[in-house]
Amino acid sequence: MTSLANQIATEPAAGDGITCPCCGNQSANFLKFGLAERPSAKCPYCGSKKRHRLLWLFLREQTELFTGRMRVLHFAPERCFRKRLEKQQNLEYVTADLAPEKVKLVIDIMAIAAPAGTFDAILCSHVLEHVTDDLRAMRELYRVLKPGGWAAIMVPTDPDRARTLEDPSIVSPSDRERLFGQHDHVRLYGRDVPERISGTGFTVVAHGAKELGSEAARRYALSSKDRVYLCTKPG
Repeated sequence: MTSLANQIATEPAAGDGITCPCCGNQSANFLKFGLAERPSAKCPYCGSKKRHRLLWLFLREQTELFTGRMRVLHFAPERCFRKRLEKQQNLEYVTADLAPEKVKLVIDIMAIAAPAGTFDAILCSHVLEHVTDDLRAMRELYRVLKPGGWAAIMVPTDPDRARTLEDPSIVSPSDRERLFGQHDHVRLYGRDVPERISGTGFTVVAHGAKELGSEAARRYALSSKDRVYLCTKPG
């Protein structure tokens, strides 16, 4: 498979604009987004954010999501992903959430209503920080994957924190926002994310913008803080 760095070197020059890999559109500048109004954060066309663009590039370049016959479970499907993945003829694409709007399955990630070994791949981005028992959720992801299957997991992380911060006694929205970064988060992940996930049986490899190179980070407006954790169930 051609590496993204080599692909960028051979692509037509994109000028100083930013390209969204999720929808293919270009713009001189992307929109500010977030409480801190991060620059070039949101695609004005499909609404993708920095983490979405990194995940899309990873899926496109490092997996067979767009080419292989796969049954895929996607938790809390993002609009910029769902519309395109629903059209992929190679996928049996199953969307899931606790909220029933625009998903096929209403399920709890801590108790997935599916037999063991049901799915070839799982997409789970910025979900686990909302879940009261994330380790139980990870074990469920492991259970419903086929041997050799994989999950692409992303969580908001504080790279300056060695260990994940969590305290179930913290329940007020204001305290959660102050300590965990958002009113509906129940923990703030640290650099121990791979250790937490691998403890449930997965083999974990982290992928970030650094591996794609500085030109990719500029062209697609990526963040150096985001990581995609490729979590593989041993075959």
